[in-house]
Amino acid sequence: VSAKNQLQFINEMALAFIAFAAGAELYLRELRSRFRSIKWNTFGQLVVTFVLGSIVLFLVSDHIPYMADMDTSAKAAVSMITATIFVARSPASAIAVINELRAKGPFVQTVMGVTVVKDFLVIILFSICLSVGQTLINGEVFNVLSVVFIILELLFSFVIGFYIYGWLLKISLALKVRRLGKIILVLLIGYSAYVLSSYVRVYSEDILGHEIFLEPLLMCILASFNVTNYSKYRPEFLKILEQVGLPIYVAFFTLTGATMAINVMLEVLGVALILFGIRIGTMIIGSYSGGLLAKDDMKQVHLGWMPYITQAGVGLGLATVVANEFPGWGEQFATVIIAVIVINQFIGPPLFKWAI
Repeated sequence: VSAKNQLQFINEMALAFIAFAAGAELYLRELRSRFRSIKWNTFGQLVVTFVLGSIVLFLVSDHIPYMADMDTSAKAAVSMITATIFVARSPASAIAVINELRAKGPFVQTVMGVTVVKDFLVIILFSICLSVGQTLINGEVFNVLSVVFIILELLFSFVIGFYIYGWLLKISLALKVRRLGKIILVLLIGYSAYVLSSYVRVYSEDILGHEIFLEPLLMCILASFNVTNYSKYRPEFLKILEQVGLPIYVAFFTLTGATMAINVMLEVLGVALILFGIRIGTMIIGSYSGGLLAKDDMKQVHLGWMPYITQAGVGLGLATVVANEFPGWGEQFATVIIAVIVINQFIGPPLFKWAI
């Protein structure tokens, strides 16, 4: 565990990078023509999947080992947190499949738009569910003020991410230095979002008696979105992301693998398969709802759920956050979620290729 804690900074640097990569895909000029389809499919994938997932998980919670002994409010909270992670998708995997097949066209544009917009919204949804979860699980009394705090925290994260971190990224990309220098700066800027979040958390608790949590993933996505859409540095930024992608993903997944307990994974395989089934079922319903509301071509509606199965960076990142936030059942929760993500990784890419 100590080695894992000592290497936490690599994990945070990698998560920041994954958020940068997701934000860089939100290029408005390319997404405009598919806006209606993206909007409704995002609604179906996000809202319908989340709501149905939360309800079904709550109903089967007695059969999930780490939830069985919880009280009703804690079960509701964990159901919501899990359903949020169900919605998370992998932009990296989607980009890899699309690049490999050199796929173009409205279906692919919609998939890419929904994937990235959804991952952006998932982080907001996760922040809210986590805060509500902390209140319900730790037995604190839930009050409206805590919701106001969540909204303010997200607002602060939004402003700091879009303006301050966006500005920092632009400055680092504008420097007349070799690309290696820029790569190091970009990674450090991403990591600093986690350092800032940690400091603000500690000091706000000391000074205000209330933890202010700035969402580092959200800040990084917004910074990247700013650079991608409102600066001339997009091509340079994309080159850096492309160049650093492989080593970053290798480091991230190696660390994730190091935290996986294989014996525990085999034990949780049954539960993981149940969760996988719930996720697929709710996603198919969400996908049909969104596709029909968007009045998409029926062939696209039938295939519409297949591109969204794969999970990776963001889902793993959120599972790690839960494990750190709730010692005890959190570790078991993360192991089950990682097992679900592994199953999704096996099944997702072939189905997406087939759909294309």
